[in-house]
Amino acid sequence: MDWRYFLFAVLAVPIAPVAVQDVSEIDPGYFEGRWALLDESCEAPTNWTMIGGGNFVSEDLVGTWIWLDGKLVLSLDDLAIDEETGEAGGRFRMDGPVSVVDSNRFDFTIEPDIYQLKRCPE
Repeated sequence: MDWRYFLFAVLAVPIAPVAVQDVSEIDPGYFEGRWALLDESCEAPTNWTMIGGGNFVSEDLVGTWIWLDGKLVLSLDDLAIDEETGEAGGRFRMDGPVSVVDSNRFDFTIEPDIYQLKRCPE
């Protein structure tokens, strides 16, 4: 069999699209828990922990989170000291739309970046 026919057969197989939940249906409680970037281990200290009531904790970040008008809003303090300059981190805000992939995965868009997060077991 010619390789071109095989390639066509592979490309002709339909791929099921990932169902993304409508953001108007998302309950803020969905975000509670520990989250890691998709390519990181859940054991890494850089995981995000979003606590019910709005507190946010990570290795070098503390602050608050809120689900507001279809956007996840993080107001954070960076506790890390810059290794090159010796300067302390500062306060910053991250807010952007969310696409829920499933009960254990969501994408958080902060243009131009997309943070792909997975739920970590408790």
